[in-house]
Amino acid sequence: MKKLFIITLLISPHLTQAELLTCDQKQAVCEAQCKASSLISEQDSNTCKAQCLGERAACELDQGKASAEKLAEQAKGASQSFMDKLKAFWNGLRSNL
Repeated sequence: MKKLFIITLLISPHLTQAELLTCDQKQAVCEAQCKASSLISEQDSNTCKAQCLGERAACELDQGKASAEKLAEQAKGASQSFMDKLKAFWNGLRSNL
C-alpha cells in the first residue's frame, strides 16, 4: 500500500504540493522521487536529498510563520480586550472621585 502511495505521488507531482501533506511527508515523497530519478550516481542522489532537506526547512519556516501570525492576532485581541477593560475601570474610578 505504501509503495502504491509513493508511485501515485511520483506520477502526479502536483499532489506533493497539496496542503494535505505535512512537511515530513513532503520530504519523504521528495526523497522517494530522488531515489527513482537518481539511479545513476550517489552524488546525484545526495544532491537531490539535500534539496529535499532545504525544501523541508522552508516548509517548516512557512508553517512556523503561519502559527506565529495566528498567535500574534490572538495576542492583539487579548491585549485590546484588556486595554478596554482597564480603560473602563479607570473611567469608573475617576467618575467616583
